Amino acid sequence: MALGIICGFLAALFNSIGYLFSARFLLHHKSPFLLLILAQCGMLLVSFPFLFWLFPFWSVDRPWWITGLTVAWVAVFMIGQGTFFTALRYFEASRLSSLLGLKIIVLALMFKFVQHGNLNIWQWLAVVLAAAAGMLFNWSGTGKTSIKGWLLLVVTLFCYSSADLLETELVLFVKGLGYSDIHSALAVTSLVYSVLGLAALPFLKCVHATGPQFRMAFPYAVIWLMSQASLFICFGNIRPVFGNVILATRGPLSVAIGAILPLLGLAALDSKISTMKWVQRGVAALIMVGAIALYSWAKTL
Repeated sequence: MALGIICGFLAALFNSIGYLFSARFLLHHKSPFLLLILAQCGMLLVSFPFLFWLFPFWSVDRPWWITGLTVAWVAVFMIGQGTFFTALRYFEASRLSSLLGLKIIVLALMFKFVQHGNLNIWQWLAVVLAAAAGMLFNWSGTGKTSIKGWLLLVVTLFCYSSADLLETELVLFVKGLGYSDIHSALAVTSLVYSVLGLAALPFLKCVHATGPQFRMAFPYAVIWLMSQASLFICFGNIRPVFGNVILATRGPLSVAIGAILPLLGLAALDSKISTMKWVQRGVAALIMVGAIALYSWAKTL
């Protein structure tokens, strides 16, 4: 369990840092689709050399099932990434990063209406608290949002929630073959991001990418890949629900990073707001963490 918790915190940290690199890229090139394609190609460059070393293709007795899960994961992840980057036009990086904590609401709804499960009163209270915290955090910024921005966020949350479930199934499958948490997670990371990168290659001609653009996108690709490897280890060790409780710490982390940006001369990556507004953001992020923790606890009742 300790390994899963530590990797969950690492994933949260890398997530928060990665979003700032994505915002930096968009400040220069204004194209979420360009960043999406270049980042996926960068992940392919890093992942593919490890694929046949880590993933036990020779032990898979249900290749059709693994193929289906992988294709489904690639589809929802690409859609989620695209809508996330587009949503950066309507939310500052730190606000959008913390609003991803609302994913627990989507998970609750999927559990209720897709898997036909039941939620007790404490779980619904956690869902309401998470929604309230998300709204409070959004209102604390000086930037404007729109209906389109919120719709993009909803699609992002649904896709990311689906990806969580699919990638966990893949990690558990490899673990079931007798491999460790770390090996299983790294094997799945190399598999899904190699396939994702291959799917992105045909779009390189469409974006007319240049060498300098790829070099600017590559650090984001590496940091995102590190966050996902950490997250896969976390999910395989403590499962997605508890993993998302830990991952919610990216809310306070993003607040802290956003507060530090002006001191580093990087204020353009986030809006300038008052000290009182930063306190409001911090309170909202902590409420969100508490709400997700309450949901996790209530599930055991």
